[in-house]
Amino acid sequence: MKKLKINRRKFFKRFLYSLVTLQFVYILFRLFKPQKEAADIEKFYDAGDVSFFQKGKMYPFGSEQFYLHRLTDGGFLALSSRCTHLGCTVQFNANNKRLECPCHASAFNTNGEVLSPPATRALDYYPVVFKNNRVLVDVNHPVRRNKHDNSQVKYV
Repeated sequence: MKKLKINRRKFFKRFLYSLVTLQFVYILFRLFKPQKEAADIEKFYDAGDVSFFQKGKMYPFGSEQFYLHRLTDGGFLALSSRCTHLGCTVQFNANNKRLECPCHASAFNTNGEVLSPPATRALDYYPVVFKNNRVLVDVNHPVRRNKHDNSQVKYV
């Protein structure tokens, strides 16, 4: 049997070629791998039946860190419970009908718009969809925004 003689230079050269080849194969694999659908309903948080939510009320979902606001016109808006100033958890003040940050006194209206600084932009919101008369909230994809827009409200 012939003994294979390899010097240090050949070893590192082959090692680097192997790494480059592996990286190339990995990139090709990732490129041709099927992408997950953005609207995968199983990934949404099931907030409950549409009929459960009264118009004009704010519902906290502490475990998922959002508030679900049912507007007086029947629309739904899911607002993040994280203050846009430094990320503290905002709380709904039912007497003043606003969301307030206990850390630095920022306040937001029920649509998430800034009422008092130091926060400078509106609360993030989560996309809402409806399936079989259920309210589903996409808690995995918060949407950053500067102000409220009526297109962010979803209707059944």
